[in-house]
Amino acid sequence: MNKPKLLAATLAVWLLSSHAFAADKPEFIDNNDGTITHTSSGLVWQKCSVGQTWQTGSDFEGLTNLCSGAATTQTYDAALKLTSDFAGQTDWRVPNIRELLSLVDFDKANPAINKTLFPKTPTDVWFWSASVYASNPDYAWFVGFNGGFDSGNSYGKSSKFAVRLVRGGQSFYFDTLKLVDFTDNKDGTATSTKTGLTWQRCAAGQTWDVEESTCQGTATTFAHADAKKLTSDLAGKTDWRLPTAKELETITDYTVVSPAINTTVFPNAPSMRFWTGSYPVSVTDKSEAWFLNFVDGQLSYTAATESYGVRFVRGASLANSTTGGVDLAPTVTGTPNPAKVNGNITFTATLTNKGTATATDAKMSFGLPKNTVSLVTKPDDCIFTGLSVVCAVGNVVPNGSITKTVTVKMKVAGGLSFGVTSWANEKDLNMKDNIARTTVAIKK
Repeated sequence: MNKPKLLAATLAVWLLSSHAFAADKPEFIDNNDGTITHTSSGLVWQKCSVGQTWQTGSDFEGLTNLCSGAATTQTYDAALKLTSDFAGQTDWRVPNIRELLSLVDFDKANPAINKTLFPKTPTDVWFWSASVYASNPDYAWFVGFNGGFDSGNSYGKSSKFAVRLVRGGQSFYFDTLKLVDFTDNKDGTATSTKTGLTWQRCAAGQTWDVEESTCQGTATTFAHADAKKLTSDLAGKTDWRLPTAKELETITDYTVVSPAINTTVFPNAPSMRFWTGSYPVSVTDKSEAWFLNFVDGQLSYTAATESYGVRFVRGASLANSTTGGVDLAPTVTGTPNPAKVNGNITFTATLTNKGTATATDAKMSFGLPKNTVSLVTKPDDCIFTGLSVVCAVGNVVPNGSITKTVTVKMKVAGGLSFGVTSWANEKDLNMKDNIARTTVAIKK
């Protein structure tokens, strides 16, 4: 094993509650065919690691859609040559580092991933990304799903790691971030067009020079507790805060080093470590905290007494205490129940906003189990993706409701579990009621 320099000691974690820009949506949708769709990115993941086999069933923990067998490992070059014909698709590939980070869960450990959606994810091996380490082409980025910091481990491409394959996705999930990914607000701030987060273009301690459009001065460093107490009133806003680990990762550019950031958007950016507002789940006394090293993009954690830089952010993850919030809650019923094999079953879903603020651009997704169910009818304004029917229902006012119906046929006898998921542009106050399910008995 090569152990020169730490590249990415168990890189970080992207959980729904950990990042502002997807907190309004269900993070993942189970496609019931061994794949999972990440709603924020459009990425479709294989539930199982390469070497494992997806199968339906259940285990002693009550988990279904299991991954049997052990994950295999391969070198970086061998991983990039992997092919897969799975769930009717052949364009599966190794994810880049930003994509792979979207699976990790900061609020969990061993595994630091949703084990219901991604069962039996190994924590004793790391997972390759397709992203090459910018300062050394013989190295590549990896992610660990144990949730802890593995000091001193850095691996070259000849090392053997596990792989989870992905397909699809949006351009934001490329390694590099371009100028078009940000809007210059002409006030020392820039807003990400991909996440909606607004960033201060200068680090704390620096000053925005309007005439020169640059950051003057030297970044100040702080212990983590002091960094959490910092305030700012830049651009007439006072709700600036430390970014979460995943939020800070979204402005990292993995194609450059020293600093690993777009220096046109963030001029005179220092090549140093910056604090996040996130703590490792294994450290209950907050004596350690996550940081991102903008020398190369490494995300890890260390003692909170260390002195690092701060870059402020503001955005949708802050609760709006004056206007309340959105609380979407769907219900769904199926009729007739019981139904007959190859007979029509109509599922009626009603989406209600129980919050005190209007939900804008709300959507409902009807999940259709693949192979056993066929679509008969859907509303004209809804889209059938092959695995789900997605309905854009527009704005839903407080206490307002919108109803949609979908008719299907079940090809085999048994029980049909049918789910409806909802989301909107706003952060939802109660994510637990964003999904509704019902079961219809199917008789011969």
